[in-house]
Amino acid sequence: MASGSGVTDSPQGGAASPPPRAGVLCLHGSPRAGGNTDLLLEAVASGANSVGGQPRHLYCRDLDVRPCTGCGACSATGRCVIRDDMATVYAALDGAAAVVIGSPVYFLGVPSLCKGVIDRFQPYWARRHLLGIPPGALRPGALVATAGAPSHSVFSGAQRTVEALFEVVDITCKANLFYEGIDARGAITDHPTALDEAQALGRRLGARPSATP
Repeated sequence: MASGSGVTDSPQGGAASPPPRAGVLCLHGSPRAGGNTDLLLEAVASGANSVGGQPRHLYCRDLDVRPCTGCGACSATGRCVIRDDMATVYAALDGAAAVVIGSPVYFLGVPSLCKGVIDRFQPYWARRHLLGIPPGALRPGALVATAGAPSHSVFSGAQRTVEALFEVVDITCKANLFYEGIDARGAITDHPTALDEAQALGRRLGARPSATP
C-alpha cells in the first residue's frame, strides 16, 4: 500500500521504492492481432520513439489475467490476492510517464479482455476512495478507439470506462482519437489522417518530461 514515505507496495504485494516514471505505455485492448487497434498503437509508438519516448507494448490478448471475483480483500489492504499477469500490468502502468489505451468498440464498450484488465484495478480504487491514500502526480493519457458503426456516439461507453480507470491511476486524459466506420482488418490504413494523427499523439506524449510518483 502506498504511503507518505515514498515506498510503495505493489497491488499484488511486496514493498519497493519505485523508479522515476518514464516512457509511453501502449495497452492493446483488441483480441484481434494485427488489426486496426494494433496499427494505431504502432503509429503512436513510432511517434513516441521519434522523440525518445521509450514506448512499450502490452497486449491484453497475450496476458493471463483472471477476472476480478469481487472478494473485497483489496478494500482492506489495497492489494489484489490473485496472482497472475496483472503484476506485469500494474508495474508497467505505475512506471509509465504516459499511457495510451487502444481498443475497438464492442457493444458500446471495450472488449472483454480489456475490460477484465481494467476491472482488476479495483485495488487502486480502494486505495484512493476507501483507504484515503492521496493521489500521485498526474501524467497524461489517451484512448485510441475504432468502431464499425458510422456514428461517433458509440464511443461514449468505452470513453467513460477508460476515464474511470484513469481517475484512480493518476492519469489525466489529454487527447482521444476516435474513428468510426472502421471495421475490416487494416481498414484504418485507408483513413486519410488516422495514422498521422496517432503518430502526432505519440510525439506529444513521448516528448513530455518524465514525471516522478
